[in-house]
Amino acid sequence: MSKRVIYIFGAVVFVLLAIIGVQQYMLYQTKQYSPESTAQYTSSDVNIRVTYSRPSKKGRDIFGELVPYGQWWRTGANEPTVIEVSRDIIFEGDQRLPAGKYSLVTIPDASSWKVIFNSRIPDWGTDYYPESNVVNVSASVELLPDVVELFTIDFTEDNGRPALILAWDHTKVTVPFQIL
Repeated sequence: MSKRVIYIFGAVVFVLLAIIGVQQYMLYQTKQYSPESTAQYTSSDVNIRVTYSRPSKKGRDIFGELVPYGQWWRTGANEPTVIEVSRDIIFEGDQRLPAGKYSLVTIPDASSWKVIFNSRIPDWGTDYYPESNVVNVSASVELLPDVVELFTIDFTEDNGRPALILAWDHTKVTVPFQIL
Protein backbone atom coordinates (compact mmCIF):
# COMPACT_ATOMS: atom_id res chain seq x y z
CA MET A 1 0.00 0.00 0.00
CA SER A 2 1.16 3.46 -0.72
CA LYS A 3 1.63 6.05 2.01
CA ARG A 4 -1.18 8.10 0.50
CA VAL A 5 -3.73 5.25 0.85
CA ILE A 6 -2.61 4.65 4.44
CA TYR A 7 -2.92 8.38 5.18
CA ILE A 8 -6.44 8.56 3.67
CA PHE A 9 -7.52 5.41 5.51
CA GLY A 10 -6.19 6.83 8.80
CA ALA A 11 -7.97 10.13 8.21
CA VAL A 12 -11.28 8.36 7.52
CA VAL A 13 -10.94 6.24 10.67
CA PHE A 14 -10.10 9.35 12.70
CA VAL A 15 -13.15 11.23 11.37
CA LEU A 16 -15.47 8.27 12.08
CA LEU A 17 -14.14 7.93 15.64
CA ALA A 18 -14.54 11.68 16.16
CA ILE A 19 -18.17 11.55 14.95
CA ILE A 20 -18.96 8.61 17.24
CA GLY A 21 -17.29 10.42 20.15
CA VAL A 22 -19.27 13.60 19.57
CA GLN A 23 -22.54 11.64 19.34
CA GLN A 24 -21.82 9.83 22.61
CA TYR A 25 -20.92 13.10 24.33
CA MET A 26 -24.12 14.76 23.09
CA LEU A 27 -26.19 11.79 24.27
CA TYR A 28 -24.50 11.99 27.69
CA GLN A 29 -25.17 15.73 27.90
CA THR A 30 -28.83 15.30 26.91
CA LYS A 31 -29.42 12.59 29.49
CA GLN A 32 -28.00 14.79 32.25
CA TYR A 33 -31.06 17.02 31.84
CA SER A 34 -33.59 14.27 31.19
CA PRO A 35 -32.28 11.19 33.01
CA GLU A 36 -33.20 7.71 31.86
CA SER A 37 -35.51 5.74 34.13
CA THR A 38 -37.45 2.49 34.28
CA ALA A 39 -40.93 1.70 35.61
CA GLN A 40 -41.81 -1.92 36.21
CA TYR A 41 -44.94 -3.87 37.03
CA THR A 42 -44.49 -7.47 38.08
CA SER A 43 -47.09 -10.00 39.16
CA SER A 44 -47.27 -13.76 39.00
CA ASP A 45 -48.95 -13.35 35.59
CA VAL A 46 -47.02 -10.61 33.77
CA ASN A 47 -43.90 -8.49 33.67
CA ILE A 48 -44.18 -5.01 32.18
CA ARG A 49 -41.15 -2.75 31.83
CA VAL A 50 -41.19 0.86 30.62
CA THR A 51 -37.91 2.58 29.72
CA TYR A 52 -38.11 6.35 29.29
CA SER A 53 -36.35 9.66 29.90
CA ARG A 54 -37.63 12.14 32.49
CA PRO A 55 -37.69 15.81 31.43
CA SER A 56 -38.06 18.46 34.16
CA LYS A 57 -40.73 21.12 34.44
CA LYS A 58 -38.20 23.89 35.26
CA GLY A 59 -40.95 26.48 35.74
CA ARG A 60 -42.31 25.98 32.24
CA ASP A 61 -45.95 25.57 31.24
CA ILE A 62 -46.00 21.95 30.08
CA PHE A 63 -49.28 20.74 28.59
CA GLY A 64 -50.81 23.04 26.02
CA GLU A 65 -47.47 24.91 25.70
CA LEU A 66 -44.22 22.89 25.72
CA VAL A 67 -46.24 19.79 24.82
CA PRO A 68 -49.01 21.11 22.52
CA TYR A 69 -52.54 19.78 22.80
CA GLY A 70 -53.77 17.62 19.95
CA GLN A 71 -50.29 16.68 18.68
CA TRP A 72 -48.37 13.46 19.22
CA TRP A 73 -45.74 13.44 21.95
CA ARG A 74 -42.97 10.87 22.43
CA THR A 75 -44.06 10.72 26.09
CA GLY A 76 -40.77 11.63 27.68
CA ALA A 77 -37.50 12.92 26.24
CA ASN A 78 -34.61 11.71 24.10
CA GLU A 79 -35.20 8.21 22.68
CA PRO A 80 -38.77 6.94 22.38
CA THR A 81 -40.45 5.60 25.49
CA VAL A 82 -40.49 1.81 25.17
CA ILE A 83 -42.87 -0.58 26.91
CA GLU A 84 -42.22 -4.31 26.97
CA VAL A 85 -45.04 -6.69 27.95
CA SER A 86 -44.34 -10.36 28.71
CA ARG A 87 -47.93 -11.44 28.14
CA ASP A 88 -51.06 -10.14 26.40
CA ILE A 89 -52.94 -7.41 28.28
CA ILE A 90 -56.26 -5.80 27.52
CA PHE A 91 -57.41 -2.18 27.77
CA GLU A 92 -60.82 -0.53 27.67
CA GLY A 93 -63.11 -1.66 24.90
CA ASP A 94 -61.42 -5.07 24.71
CA GLN A 95 -58.33 -3.66 23.01
CA ARG A 96 -55.70 -6.38 23.20
CA LEU A 97 -52.00 -5.54 23.36
CA PRO A 98 -50.08 -8.71 22.44
CA ALA A 99 -46.94 -9.60 24.37
CA GLY A 100 -44.01 -7.71 22.83
CA LYS A 101 -42.13 -4.44 22.69
CA TYR A 102 -43.75 -1.13 21.68
CA SER A 103 -43.07 2.58 21.58
CA LEU A 104 -45.45 4.55 23.81
CA VAL A 105 -46.85 7.69 22.18
CA THR A 106 -49.49 10.04 23.55
CA ILE A 107 -51.70 12.78 22.18
CA PRO A 108 -52.46 15.03 25.17
CA ASP A 109 -55.52 17.23 25.44
CA ALA A 110 -56.86 19.30 28.33
CA SER A 111 -59.41 16.72 29.53
CA SER A 112 -58.23 13.42 28.02
CA TRP A 113 -55.25 11.80 26.35
CA LYS A 114 -54.89 9.21 23.65
CA VAL A 115 -52.34 6.64 24.82
CA ILE A 116 -50.94 4.77 21.85
CA PHE A 117 -48.90 1.58 21.71
CA ASN A 118 -47.00 1.49 18.43
CA SER A 119 -45.17 -1.52 16.98
CA ARG A 120 -42.42 0.61 15.47
CA ILE A 121 -39.59 1.79 17.73
CA PRO A 122 -37.58 4.55 16.03
CA ASP A 123 -33.95 5.29 16.93
CA TRP A 124 -34.79 8.69 18.39
CA GLY A 125 -38.03 10.09 19.76
CA THR A 126 -38.73 12.49 16.91
CA ASP A 127 -40.46 9.99 14.62
CA TYR A 128 -43.96 8.55 14.86
CA TYR A 129 -45.60 6.09 12.48
CA PRO A 130 -49.41 6.11 13.00
CA GLU A 131 -49.85 3.25 10.52
CA SER A 132 -48.06 1.03 13.08
CA ASN A 133 -50.46 1.76 15.97
CA VAL A 134 -51.53 -1.45 17.71
CA VAL A 135 -53.73 -0.08 20.51
CA ASN A 136 -55.14 3.43 21.02
CA VAL A 137 -56.66 4.02 24.49
CA SER A 138 -58.47 7.13 25.70
CA ALA A 139 -57.71 8.17 29.30
CA SER A 140 -59.08 11.03 31.42
CA VAL A 141 -56.87 13.76 32.85
CA GLU A 142 -56.76 14.24 36.61
CA LEU A 143 -55.49 17.62 37.82
CA LEU A 144 -53.03 17.31 40.70
CA PRO A 145 -52.80 19.85 43.54
CA ASP A 146 -48.99 19.60 43.67
CA VAL A 147 -46.45 19.87 40.86
CA VAL A 148 -44.69 16.74 39.61
CA GLU A 149 -41.30 18.24 38.65
CA LEU A 150 -39.91 15.28 36.68
CA PHE A 151 -42.09 13.45 34.15
CA THR A 152 -42.98 10.15 35.81
CA ILE A 153 -44.29 6.81 34.58
CA ASP A 154 -45.40 4.34 37.24
CA PHE A 155 -47.85 1.55 37.94
CA THR A 156 -50.53 1.22 40.59
CA GLU A 157 -53.33 -1.17 41.52
CA ASP A 158 -56.86 -0.12 42.38
CA ASN A 159 -59.07 -2.89 43.76
CA GLY A 160 -56.65 -5.45 42.32
CA ARG A 161 -56.76 -3.92 38.84
CA PRO A 162 -53.39 -2.67 37.58
CA ALA A 163 -52.98 0.67 35.84
CA LEU A 164 -50.26 2.59 34.02
CA ILE A 165 -49.74 6.11 35.42
CA LEU A 166 -48.31 9.10 33.52
CA ALA A 167 -47.72 12.27 35.57
CA TRP A 168 -46.03 15.62 35.01
CA ASP A 169 -46.68 19.17 36.16
CA HIS A 170 -50.26 19.21 37.51
CA THR A 171 -51.44 16.42 35.17
CA LYS A 172 -51.98 12.73 35.88
CA VAL A 173 -53.35 10.18 33.43
CA THR A 174 -54.33 6.67 34.56
CA VAL A 175 -54.67 3.81 32.08
CA PRO A 176 -56.18 0.67 33.66
CA PHE A 177 -55.58 -2.73 32.07
CA GLN A 178 -56.25 -6.42 32.65
CA ILE A 179 -53.91 -9.34 32.26
CA LEU A 180 -55.03 -12.13 29.95
